[in-house]
Amino acid sequence: MKYFCVLLILPVVALAANVLVWEYDSLDTFYDSQAGGTIDTPYWIQQTLTALGHAHTTTSTLPSNLAPYDAVFVLLGWFRC
Repeated sequence: MKYFCVLLILPVVALAANVLVWEYDSLDTFYDSQAGGTIDTPYWIQQTLTALGHAHTTTSTLPSNLAPYDAVFVLLGWFRC
């Protein structure tokens, strides 16, 4: 039974990705009633990546080397006048 559980978990571990979330404008926040407060733009992407078991890094500066990441989410924020 123990080996069967390892076989079921192995594909999930193998598919885990290292993701970069680039939050261009970290001042963008808004009220989300579902979250129960003020959140920033990458909040739900971070929650989803965590729930799916992916490692993610959030930064406001774009690194010059993107090779270590399997995917990059670019969040440009809201247009403000």
